[in-house]
Amino acid sequence: MMKQSGIFAVLGLLLAVFALDAIAVDGASSLRGYRPVEKISVRPAQARVILPDKVYPRSYKHAPPLIPHRVDQARISLKKNQCLGCHSDLEAGDIKATPIGKNHYVNRKGERTGYVSTRYYFCTQCHAPQMNKPPLVDNRFNPEWK
Repeated sequence: MMKQSGIFAVLGLLLAVFALDAIAVDGASSLRGYRPVEKISVRPAQARVILPDKVYPRSYKHAPPLIPHRVDQARISLKKNQCLGCHSDLEAGDIKATPIGKNHYVNRKGERTGYVSTRYYFCTQCHAPQMNKPPLVDNRFNPEWK
């Protein structure tokens, strides 16, 4: 009885491997396209930040706004966040930068503080610059809010 169940397990495993191999060859694709893994990929063109003359519209309600300038030289570490140099409440008005949202100054207990909460300190976790690159996958998302 034990030998029969072992034989069925091995046969089932082989069947699954052959089935997955057939699926991968016929219908699966990746961002590399249908190129074999052994082939060398062509390096994509360097992306450039789009510098707009207006604010980008948000994709959905409460979406983090896109960054309308370069951030590749901005440094964010545990000790220093260069974004705060322009976007903190103290600096934003003087240089006409977009100030940090008021909710970024609320801690986990819901109390307003005088500093950016640790939940929002690493700006580029949510905010990203707009690039001149085509999307990797087709996107038909259409927001229903105005």
